[in-house]
Amino acid sequence: MVQETAKEQEIFTVNAFSVQVEDLAKDGAEKVNVRYLIDERHGSHRFALRLYAVEKGGHTPLDEHAYEHQVYVLSGRGMLRQSKEAGPLKPLQAGDTVFIPSKAVHQFSNEWDEPFVFLCVKGNPTLYESNDQKSGSDHSDRNYC
Repeated sequence: MVQETAKEQEIFTVNAFSVQVEDLAKDGAEKVNVRYLIDERHGSHRFALRLYAVEKGGHTPLDEHAYEHQVYVLSGRGMLRQSKEAGPLKPLQAGDTVFIPSKAVHQFSNEWDEPFVFLCVKGNPTLYESNDQKSGSDHSDRNYC
């Protein structure tokens, strides 16, 4: 399945189930699949939309970065880790929403049999860089999630 690219100023639509499922290729991720729904390839230079599925025993990387993002849980149950130290986890379920501000430590995990599925909207990292940083950075890697 190859996703089309959109021209500037053109509305882009796609059915999520037609987008290729990929393993999240990021250090620290285990049993996480992602569909890259909307990003720069489709004319969206400020935000990216991803569909994640975390399988039983899986987790996203323990992450911390400059860009903020928002999560909406579609199905299943999961846990949200909010610090580098071991501590209480926040349970999540279908219908829950999460705002992760810049520089907040976070990790999603799944202990249950059903996949933990959520949408994630992320700001493009270039929005959080100074002009000097932008000129030397390459964010062509879709795994800035």
